[in-house]
Amino acid sequence: MDEAIDAFGERVVSRVNFETGRVRPSSSLDASVGLILSKSSHRELRLEADARNVTNRLDVINFAGLFSGTAIAPPRAFFVGLRLQFQ
Repeated sequence: MDEAIDAFGERVVSRVNFETGRVRPSSSLDASVGLILSKSSHRELRLEADARNVTNRLDVINFAGLFSGTAIAPPRAFFVGLRLQFQ
């Protein structure tokens, strides 16, 4: 385990259960909000905002599949978009 801590750091290694050979269960908190700014019979204008991993928690992800591998989940991120929809 000391080799893993030297290679990846203690925060990453603490997310792995070496006895089972799997990453520990994890969760993240995401939030979204949307607001209709303008609406008519032919179009709609929306403002949308998303926040991902609000708590900025470090998570290790194990993709157990055909293209398997292990990765670090993305850090906290914010997205804002303006959507114009024609009907």
